[in-house]
Amino acid sequence: MPKNRDPSMTGRAAAGLWAIFGVCCALPIAWMLWQVISHPEAWSEARPDAFRVWLIGRTLLYNAAAAVLATLLALPVAVVLGRGRGWAARLAWGLLPLGLFIPSIVYTYGWKQVFRLMHVEFIPASGPDIARCVWTLASWLWPVCAGWIGLSLRHADTGAQQAAILDGAYWRVSARLLAGPILAGFACCTLLAMQEFSVYEPTGISVVATEVRMVFDTGAMSAGQPAGPAMVQSVASDMAPSSANPATGQGQGPSSQGSRAAAAIVTGAPLLLIVGLLGLVVLAFSRNLGTDAGIDPGPWPRALDASPAAHGLAYGVLGISLLVPLTGLVLSLHRQWDMSLVWSEFGHELVGSLLLALCAGALALIVGLLATASRPAGVLGLGIAGFLVGGQFLAIAQIHLYNRTGLGWVYNSPAILLLTYMARFGWVALLVGRSTWTSAWKALRDCAAVDGADARQTTRRVIAPLAYPLLLSAGLLVAVLCIGEVPATVLIQPLRPPMLVPLMMTWVHNLRFDPMIEASLALVGVVMALAVVMLLLWRVGRKRLMGTGSPGVLAKASGSGRAHRVAGVVLVTALCSFSGCRPSSQPKEIWAEPGKSNVALVYPRAICRSPVDNAFFVVDRTATIYRLDPKGKYLNSWRMPAWEHGKPVGLSAGPDGNLYVPDTHYHRVIVYTPQGQELRRWGSEGTGPGQFVFPTDVAFDANGNVYVSEYGDHDRVQVFDGSGKYLREFGKFGNGPGEFSRPQSMVIDGEQMFITDACNHRLVVFKLDGTFVRSMGSVGDAPGQYRFPYGLDKDQRGNLIVCEFGNNRVQKIDTQTGKCLGLWGTPGHEPGQLAYPWAVVVDAQDRVITVDSGNNRLQVIGF
Repeated sequence: MPKNRDPSMTGRAAAGLWAIFGVCCALPIAWMLWQVISHPEAWSEARPDAFRVWLIGRTLLYNAAAAVLATLLALPVAVVLGRGRGWAARLAWGLLPLGLFIPSIVYTYGWKQVFRLMHVEFIPASGPDIARCVWTLASWLWPVCAGWIGLSLRHADTGAQQAAILDGAYWRVSARLLAGPILAGFACCTLLAMQEFSVYEPTGISVVATEVRMVFDTGAMSAGQPAGPAMVQSVASDMAPSSANPATGQGQGPSSQGSRAAAAIVTGAPLLLIVGLLGLVVLAFSRNLGTDAGIDPGPWPRALDASPAAHGLAYGVLGISLLVPLTGLVLSLHRQWDMSLVWSEFGHELVGSLLLALCAGALALIVGLLATASRPAGVLGLGIAGFLVGGQFLAIAQIHLYNRTGLGWVYNSPAILLLTYMARFGWVALLVGRSTWTSAWKALRDCAAVDGADARQTTRRVIAPLAYPLLLSAGLLVAVLCIGEVPATVLIQPLRPPMLVPLMMTWVHNLRFDPMIEASLALVGVVMALAVVMLLLWRVGRKRLMGTGSPGVLAKASGSGRAHRVAGVVLVTALCSFSGCRPSSQPKEIWAEPGKSNVALVYPRAICRSPVDNAFFVVDRTATIYRLDPKGKYLNSWRMPAWEHGKPVGLSAGPDGNLYVPDTHYHRVIVYTPQGQELRRWGSEGTGPGQFVFPTDVAFDANGNVYVSEYGDHDRVQVFDGSGKYLREFGKFGNGPGEFSRPQSMVIDGEQMFITDACNHRLVVFKLDGTFVRSMGSVGDAPGQYRFPYGLDKDQRGNLIVCEFGNNRVQKIDTQTGKCLGLWGTPGHEPGQLAYPWAVVVDAQDRVITVDSGNNRLQVIGF
């Protein structure tokens, strides 16, 4: 009998798999291990203090509670999956994964809307708020547990189950049979819950996942203490000069990206150990499930059919988890759904998210095809290890590995995100490809060998043509998972292509925020469309596999290059669409540049200039306010009195030189001296006169009156006298004349006020008495159009300077016509490129200082 071997092909396939998973998984994991091995002093920090012990304890408590609740929700559905028959069971299997495919950030926001519509309010980080997070995770993750238990029940011995019914001990016997799968499902849900921070972070709940991100961003934990002083001393090379900066643990936290990355790995090391143990539990029971799957359980007796009550409970759980949060989103929309407007707002991000996901799916398809030709030992374990590490740690490792000279082409391109996505989900396609080596396919391979086919011919002419629907469905599954991946995408924050998740993460804390709702629904639509195609392909693939025993099946096996061509076309098309951009402008100067400055900004969000001494004030994501001299050098800094629930998004210097801070998430305005001494504050949460929801900016007229803009269910501008006494207000939520959707920044010029109406993508002009004058601009990326204009100031000639969060650029605008007089900036991380700019200010020399938020710096530009 001819041997069914082609060493050259098998070797090339194995080498390809090792290359992909070596770069995507082994390299970042090795870097993480090296951080710990090369810094033995970090082990001294493993001695638990009260904060770290409670951090680990509450992380386990919250996520284990979510897993317990998920298991309880899964049980009735698992009964239908395991004991149901006909269309009811098939429908349950089809609906099962759909809720899990909804991105966690969308799912969280949907449940927030549901509770808001029920008039249930949560104090951030309170016990009820924690319970809301636990419920959100449980209602999102239960399909994992249900599928595990359902498969185990389906493969259980039917004879033993019937005997148990006759003995009146069915549930006792079933509980013993299913104890392992239930434990595995619980462990898997706990593992997945611990990797998510988007559920906890928006309301300031501290768990290990949120602390890892905080340490990577700032070098300190949320308690204000440094992440491992001993380690920090060895890895931090450039420290901020001020010992009064609490954002870096009183001057002790690391400020360079490499040192913060290392500190974040050490901070999350206990979590990784716990995840590893849970992964071993899951792996042990998954092997048992695979063994059981090959056993014929016998004919299915009607006595074991799921009861009507079980069907009712199962579809109740499915309806609650799928329909309720999406219905909450729909009912919370202020304005009527307009697909053309949604496309204008988020078309770039939707296309970018879809293209990058399909690119990852095409790469996963290639992995699956290689796995049909070779199954090298160890690769699957490496892929699963990458998944267990989690998106946050992988993203941190990839950023540190590639954010360096000579590798900027990886860091500044979609390649870094593709590497991370493959490390997270590439094992899915690998597992599907390896399934073609099981007993179900053995007869085909043996038959081909009898006919004289070698491994290459068998794979191309027999296996691939029959398996390609399954491989395509695996690729689409990877694409769906990539679209919904929050931790890695948020940390990397890609600019090419633009993606929706990083944009949404800046809004997730805002209740009933139309752009967030519209983006959520649009993203769900894309995910569900891909999921439906994936499920159909999986069904087709299963049917083709069932028919492999029919006569003439080998003769029908053709078109072996189909899947290869699909993957190649998608990859080439997507990569071509990512390439090409306008040449960037060069800044005059860069201030607070990471690693090159004594000012360590962490995602700065607002800037203003004092009219008294021309000093600048900047606030960043740590709620730290920095005061810089006219050359951008550090003068002093202080931190806001509270920051756990959110940070300010605006700053304004008054005519007297004092700093007015709209403390956005604490619904008040606080006035400071330039040295950081608080003078007064006013406002509280509410929609009445003198109350605020989310104040964004402060402006001053020639008569000493103070104007405060706000958004969030009551978008308006309120007017106060110099002491904070309420005088009047104007504007309301909407997109008509005189209406706002997030008035972000204000500039007063004589008797007129210019306002960035950010989520209506325009500038609006009012008289100081509140009379609407006109609006300028529309949504788009052409000159004179806007996509989320946030920052606003005027130059010495009276022109408006506008920075756009969505278009990553700065425009100079004529105040009378709205015509664009100049453009500056393109998306990116190099000098002259911008990443999600929040604010601008013009100094006395007519220089424009742009807050380059995503690059943690300020760029000084000129038109």
